[in-house]
Amino acid sequence: MNGNELIRAMTGAFYLLIGDERARGCFDLSQAGALRSFTGLLLSLPILFFSSTAAWRLAMENENFPFAIPFGPFITAEMLGSIVFWAAFLYAMSRISRALGLGHAYLPYVITFNWGMLFTNLVFAAALVPYSLGLYGGEAAIFFMLPSLVVLFLYHWRIARDVLGAEGGRAIAIVLFAALLSFSIDQIFGFLLIPAGGAAG
Repeated sequence: MNGNELIRAMTGAFYLLIGDERARGCFDLSQAGALRSFTGLLLSLPILFFSSTAAWRLAMENENFPFAIPFGPFITAEMLGSIVFWAAFLYAMSRISRALGLGHAYLPYVITFNWGMLFTNLVFAAALVPYSLGLYGGEAAIFFMLPSLVVLFLYHWRIARDVLGAEGGRAIAIVLFAALLSFSIDQIFGFLLIPAGGAAG
């Protein structure tokens, strides 16, 4: 992978988000391109670390938060949860796409999903940069994070409908499945790794 491919992929993710047909020419949809798209996961890890650190600070600065969360276990849970979700969702979608008769579109779906997750992680992190620089407080950070959730759900819906070819309620069901799976995995890792009521470390 080179910088040009990364720029094209991020441009394609943006075009997909807004429903622009130019997205089709931005992704390498070959098997080699599919393998390179997993670079999106590697590039997302430092972004996830930054976002998780900022989220931990938001929680610790909130006077109404019920207990202190140790930094190390929180970051570990967030990072591992994201990686496990990535793998589990793509595996599940390989089965779902075949069950829906859409297996022929699974490879393009994987490619746009992988690059799209990097794109949406960047959007989410962007809202936390001014907070981390001290330009606004926690309440403003939470407010500006809300549009990034809309971007995430919209992107999932776009690739389910426009790339995979799932129609109507099926595309919405895939979006809801992704959200439920992500939430469930986060809860499991939080339960296993974060001691309730622990001391901040």
